[in-house]
Amino acid sequence: MAGHGGIARLLERVRPKLVQELDINKVFPRLLRRGIFTVSEEKQILGPADPKTRTETLLDFLCQKDRNVFADFCKTLEECAPQLLTCIVLESQQGKSYT
Repeated sequence: MAGHGGIARLLERVRPKLVQELDINKVFPRLLRRGIFTVSEEKQILGPADPKTRTETLLDFLCQKDRNVFADFCKTLEECAPQLLTCIVLESQQGKSYT
C-alpha cells in the first residue's frame, strides 16, 4: 500500500468522512487493546469531550505512525466500521502515487 508519508496523505484525503462517521467510542478501545498509542497519546485523544475532536486527534497521531499501525487501524475498521475501510481502499486506488 502506501509508505509512511503516503499513509498520512491518504488519511488526510479521507479525514472529513472519518471525522463525520467514525464512532470513536467503538474504535478507540480496540486500538488501545492493540497497544497502538502511548499513555500520553491516549490522554490527549480522550481529553476533548467532543467525539469529532477526539477523532481529529486520533487521526493526527495515526498520521505519525508506521504502516504496521495503519494496518492495525484498518483491521479495527474492518471489525467495527467496514464501510470506512472501503472508503480508504477506494481512495488509495484513486491515488496510486502514495509511495
